[in-house]
Amino acid sequence: MRQKRVWGLVLLLALALMSLTSAVYAQDAEPAGLVPGETVTYRQTVPIHIVFVGFEQDDIRLPALRAWLPASYEPLVRAPQFYGLPGRDMGLRFNFDYHTHFTNQAFENDFFNYLASIATPGEPTLFQEIYNGMANNVLDVTGPVAYIDAPSAEQWLMTAGQQRLGINPDKSYTIYYVNWYDRPDFQFHVYTKTDSPDPDTGYNFGALRPTRKLIAWGGGHGRTWFYDLSAGPDSWSGNYDVDNADIDGDDEPDYRIPVIWEYAANGYRDPRELSGDLGRVARYVGINLLFTTSPLYDPLVAAPGPDGQRVAHVEIFEMHRLSNGVDWIDMDFVQAEYERFQPYYDWRFVLEQDKRPIAPGARLALRIWGGLSQREDCWVDYGTPFAELFCHFDENYSDYVPEYGPQDYVAAVFGYNGAIANMGNVPLGFADDNYRDGTQSYVFMFDGPEIRAAGYGFTTTTIHELGHHFGLSHPHDGYDSEQGLDYGPGGDYYFAWLGDESYTMMSYIDLTWEFGQFDEDNLYRYEFAGYLNWANDLLADIQAHPDRATVRDLVAAGQNHARQAERAFRQWDYLAAATHARLAFEAIATAAQTLGIDVGPAAVAPALPPTGAMPRWVDPIR
Repeated sequence: MRQKRVWGLVLLLALALMSLTSAVYAQDAEPAGLVPGETVTYRQTVPIHIVFVGFEQDDIRLPALRAWLPASYEPLVRAPQFYGLPGRDMGLRFNFDYHTHFTNQAFENDFFNYLASIATPGEPTLFQEIYNGMANNVLDVTGPVAYIDAPSAEQWLMTAGQQRLGINPDKSYTIYYVNWYDRPDFQFHVYTKTDSPDPDTGYNFGALRPTRKLIAWGGGHGRTWFYDLSAGPDSWSGNYDVDNADIDGDDEPDYRIPVIWEYAANGYRDPRELSGDLGRVARYVGINLLFTTSPLYDPLVAAPGPDGQRVAHVEIFEMHRLSNGVDWIDMDFVQAEYERFQPYYDWRFVLEQDKRPIAPGARLALRIWGGLSQREDCWVDYGTPFAELFCHFDENYSDYVPEYGPQDYVAAVFGYNGAIANMGNVPLGFADDNYRDGTQSYVFMFDGPEIRAAGYGFTTTTIHELGHHFGLSHPHDGYDSEQGLDYGPGGDYYFAWLGDESYTMMSYIDLTWEFGQFDEDNLYRYEFAGYLNWANDLLADIQAHPDRATVRDLVAAGQNHARQAERAFRQWDYLAAATHARLAFEAIATAAQTLGIDVGPAAVAPALPPTGAMPRWVDPIR
């Protein structure tokens, strides 16, 4: 009897482990559909190709590069960690399969001839001239400098990688490291993108700003990003400065990746460090910030209920007697981008103009937040005037935002149009926290004659800050899941600014006003896993309900969509995966509501005591 009992326990344990495995490793078998009560981790093997163009194999010590590369990535919600809370596990795990390639002479001849053929000659950039004036630079950049269209170079590499290297651009990510310098046909060069002026002001950052001359680009045509170490030096990465250890003035040395000729015995960096530097870029820029990054806020906090809309309610406060802020926001442009980006939602965009004079409370909140008033107000409960805008609009929400449908999610955006002198020390905008639980709360943005003179209207700020509100991080700050490290572009990670040299509305570089391939991949995967696991939780309650048979058709529909979502995820069709996951959730949530089960939020954030230690993230006037 004792032996039978032991074997019985072993069998039960084995069955339990098999059940757990079917939930946790659902992507290793046929689509499981929904698993009631389980939190499923959806796994995917992600091939990452690292291609060296113009490098000799002896130039790169592959073990030194690979030592920096992570084996896997598990995204989580970043913002709660800054409040001492664990960020929600997103239910995703990516295991990386690395492949390295060195291109041959024919590939390189064709590529560099192509760059030369599309180049426009010009004078050295401002930052190349600054580099020339450094005391410790290895050489001087001389003209004519080739100005090369970055999206065209990206497209050429992606196509050639598929045709000549056998890289599948639909089911992998690729980093191209480029070195033109060692060839006799080398030209000093930079990359440009000049086809996206600001939709409100018409200001063309890519054409007019020397800070927007590039050395890297990607994500506009597909899952490819290139970094040309022989381009520049440029402003954004900071590699034009080879004299000063601290480039951003925070009294901390800033780690930058120099141009290729600065890897020399008398240069900025020891040549033996090149391989490790390329490994750093692959990990802390390519993988962590572009390919498989973590959300700033939980996208499911901003999820509408079944049949609900996602509403963006924008309220503009007019503080300038000679201009109207509503003339500097194109809500059709904003709506079109979000409907393109997330077509699985029913969107509604509302613009309201707060008539002059501005409401006294809204004006006072801004003056306190902007440092123009020392008055004590609701911010006192949170220990910092930085909380003033949040607490004022939270306490007076109904005075500004009308009531929408019970299933709708409303993202409230408050914009101030005024002179800088009347607004104080304000940025372009920011997506604010709820200082009681660390989730997202409201969006605030600022514009006026001086800010518009710098090139910015309200439209692009609205798109960018709502991107944060719905979960997206910048491509220059993020999280390393194996190291448990949240980092931004400073100190040892200053080179993370390179992530901004990519096709995304979430960068600071102002060269596109759309969400790119990497934004789409990441947000769609967050919502794919999030909605299916939310449906799993609800399905457990449904199965425990005595009237569950009355909603069997809704449950069957939810299961069907869940299986389609899993199939699409496996095929890297992340838009279809998110679309079917949302439909699965809607079916299961409708079934739950029919039975009187509270759908509730996907995750309930714990309440926090008021504290002045919350992060202060804003998006500055650049």
